[in-house]
Amino acid sequence: MPRLVFEHTRFEVDLPEGGRVLDVCDEHFMAGVAFACRHANCGICRVEVVEGADRCEPADDDELQLTEGVFHHGPAVRLACQLRVRAGDGVVRLRVVR
Repeated sequence: MPRLVFEHTRFEVDLPEGGRVLDVCDEHFMAGVAFACRHANCGICRVEVVEGADRCEPADDDELQLTEGVFHHGPAVRLACQLRVRAGDGVVRLRVVR
């Protein structure tokens, strides 16, 4: 089962089926990720995947257009509102990008 770790708050949660980071943040305020649009339009929820990128679903074109095209980040920076964690063992460690 994947374990999701938020570095800045030290909050950790297991995701038995994998799933959306957005849902975890909605259910657990201790995740500490700010959201606004929730549709890959604003970039407020940018996080860096510092561990476990292989446990994440790939970014779609809308997410890449914002993270790479507008903010000029590399592939490690994702939008928490779009990020999905795959089921299976492993750790996904996130750091909020300010």
